[in-house]
Amino acid sequence: MLAPSCRACGQDFAGAQPKGRSLLLVVLPVTVLLVLAALKLDEAFRPPLWAQALGWGVVVPLVMIGALRLAKAAALMRALRRSRTR
Repeated sequence: MLAPSCRACGQDFAGAQPKGRSLLLVVLPVTVLLVLAALKLDEAFRPPLWAQALGWGVVVPLVMIGALRLAKAAALMRALRRSRTR
């Protein structure tokens, strides 16, 4: 969650919070890449099911959280640039 406003300049961050459909543009490609990576890993090494469940159970949330944080940061930077040019 973003802070409601900047402490230094007072810039309102509420409009920069990506929601709904815009997050689909991040989640869908990352999901496809993770599925392809899981298929390639299974084809190359044939790890047991428990090892895959344990490994991907850790990797997937970390990758998704990282991708969504980057998307939020990009949306915030875009909003800040727009507000400075006006």
